Amino acid sequence: MGAQTGAGPLPRAGTGFAVPAPIATLPLPMQIWVSGCLRCTSILLGAAALFVLTIWPKTAKAEPSYAAPALAAPAAPALVRYEDSRLKIQTADGRFSINLQHRLQFRYAHPFDLDPRSFADLDETASSFFVRRARLRLDGHAFWPWLEWRLQYDWAQPVLRDFSFTINKVPWLRVVLGQRKVFWNDERVVSSGQQQFVNRSIVNDMFTIDRQQGIQILGRLFPGRWADVTYHAGVFTGRGVGERYNDDAHMMYAGRLQWNMLGGEMDYSQSDIASHERPAASLALGAATNVSGCTAYETDQESCRALPTPRSDGAAFADPEDAAGRYKLEQGFAEFRLKWAGIYAKHESHLKRVIDRSVDTGAPGRTTVMRGALTQLGYFPHHMLAFVPKPLELAARYAFVDPARTVAKNLQTEASGVINWFFAGHNNKVSVEVSRLTVADPLALATRATIRFRLQWDVSF
Repeated sequence: MGAQTGAGPLPRAGTGFAVPAPIATLPLPMQIWVSGCLRCTSILLGAAALFVLTIWPKTAKAEPSYAAPALAAPAAPALVRYEDSRLKIQTADGRFSINLQHRLQFRYAHPFDLDPRSFADLDETASSFFVRRARLRLDGHAFWPWLEWRLQYDWAQPVLRDFSFTINKVPWLRVVLGQRKVFWNDERVVSSGQQQFVNRSIVNDMFTIDRQQGIQILGRLFPGRWADVTYHAGVFTGRGVGERYNDDAHMMYAGRLQWNMLGGEMDYSQSDIASHERPAASLALGAATNVSGCTAYETDQESCRALPTPRSDGAAFADPEDAAGRYKLEQGFAEFRLKWAGIYAKHESHLKRVIDRSVDTGAPGRTTVMRGALTQLGYFPHHMLAFVPKPLELAARYAFVDPARTVAKNLQTEASGVINWFFAGHNNKVSVEVSRLTVADPLALATRATIRFRLQWDVSF
């Protein structure tokens, strides 16, 4: 066989490894050593490549990812429902809740709407359709079920009426902080949306202590026993809701003690819509005192007011803005309430003494003593006459105010009748009311009377 020619590698016999041509010119021992080095180098390079492709990515530091972050799991939804004419919302964990309700009163009145206190008031002649109340009420609890809150605003008479927190952990001791109605007589404490008549009686404006800013405690003791009582006590600034600060160093103090004489605590709501099978009744007494420039109150931007009637010597009560700390009020009331088998009955007697501290003791006008009372009775006649529709209620009320007991011929009276039709309890009702109102003038030694007609639709949702 002839000799091989060309520049290609030469295979070494018995090895299967091709020896490059330049190495073939070396002596045989040197060829074996160089070929071994080349084989080891190829093995090492292959192992390095395998390491880079498999093991290195798992141990190397990961590069930052620019992918979109994963979305968090959605929180549990809030619980929402409409119940008792309110929209109720509560978080899934039960820590927070809010109840929302609107209340509107659409009223027609002739020849006037307000309670007359003088002959000039009786002379008014006007027919009016108007929105008497347009209120937004919010309440619920926050953080814990026992920390309750309440807020109420009136759009028709723009003013923040209520804003308070109630610590309600135990029934025998609850604490109310903020701006709210003083727990006083039933006629004032009961919401205007749960009254039996179109509005409160002529007694209210003269004797109410209305809403105040302060702290109240209340509770029920000995429930179900003969000594079952509900108590209320409070300390207040004494200037109503329209004033942030007091006008002197004196505070208002008020208290109410109610005996639940038949073993059940009555709620603040008029008319026996629930048709109590067993009678529920209460007897209550209350007292309050205050020193300020106020002799009357109303929930308004200017809630600290002067009484609209003259004091005992015929002079007018001073404007509160010019009478800081001038008047001392001492007043009290007695109250009876009953609900049973469609009957709602109530009586209130009030006594109020206004002391003008700028007048010498014993001098005319130093002390003015006022008294007033109201008696109210309503009935659902369906309980007696089956053919009478269930939603129909009839009620009557008599009230009087004596604005100065030492002055003759100054009595003011009200005799009212009302027909109510309840579409959905107090949450939706229509009322037709007729009143005979009298005013006596001690200077003219005369008494005049007029008839007032009012029609109202009251709806809450």
